[in-house]
Amino acid sequence: MKSASFFTELQRLLQKYPKVPSTIINSENSDYGNKIFHSKNMMFCFDDANCNDGIYVYDSYMSPSCHDCDYCVETELCYECVDAYKCYNSNYLENCGSTRDSSYSYNCINCHDVFGCVNLQNKSFCIFNRQLTEQEYRQKIELYKKWPSEKVLAEVENLKQRYPLTQTNEAHNQNSPYGNYVYFSKNCYMSFDAGHNEDSAYLYDSFYNKTCYDTTYAAQNNQVSYEIVDSGTLFNCNYAVFSNNCHDSSYIFNCQNVKDCIGCVALVNKQYCILNRQLTKEEYEKVKQSLFEELRQQPTGWNSLTFTS
Repeated sequence: MKSASFFTELQRLLQKYPKVPSTIINSENSDYGNKIFHSKNMMFCFDDANCNDGIYVYDSYMSPSCHDCDYCVETELCYECVDAYKCYNSNYLENCGSTRDSSYSYNCINCHDVFGCVNLQNKSFCIFNRQLTEQEYRQKIELYKKWPSEKVLAEVENLKQRYPLTQTNEAHNQNSPYGNYVYFSKNCYMSFDAGHNEDSAYLYDSFYNKTCYDTTYAAQNNQVSYEIVDSGTLFNCNYAVFSNNCHDSSYIFNCQNVKDCIGCVALVNKQYCILNRQLTKEEYEKVKQSLFEELRQQPTGWNSLTFTS
């Protein structure tokens, strides 16, 4: 099989099968959104997993009862928070971790009962970085809560000017200095919004990957895979889009539980298929070898494919 005819046929398959209008898997009462996994009662939410009772939540994980939040992980009862990790009962937090009962704060770690604070760690009962007693805090906080949000945020921005901004946001990493918002990773390069990855590079919004490269929205234990988009639980796969639980396959789109497949679209529980045609193991190995030899010499065919309907 020639590579040119392979990509022509693959393009025909992509146009033949309908595109999935939205991806909502193992979720209840979450129809108004997209890419929602293992969640319940989510409205106008996108790219969320293991969340419930949320509205306008984007790219968050294990964050119940949150509203208007982005990039929140293990955060509960929060409103208007961005990049919050293990936060509780708070609002207007940015890049905070293990913080509870707080408001309008930036880059605060392991704090509680702080208001309008910046760059604090292990603190409590502070207002605009001023330390108060608990009694003073309880008395004054009711007055500050009546301020218009614009006034509070302006004061916080003034506080930010007094502190240097770090080049990147990261924590608990080993040998993973290049990227931003990288956490609990080891031997990773040029990763962004990524966590719990190992021996990987060029990752975006990807988690729990090992020895993977060029991935976007890839999670749930991908291993030894390359050029992955919106896919999970892959092993030794390349050029996969909207596919899950697949092994030893390449150029697959919207496939589930397939193994040893090449150039396939919308297949489920299949093995030894090329361009959606069922082959024997011997036929598959023969065609695979000749096709891959030619693809190694002309690797640009992937770029000619279009995925829009």
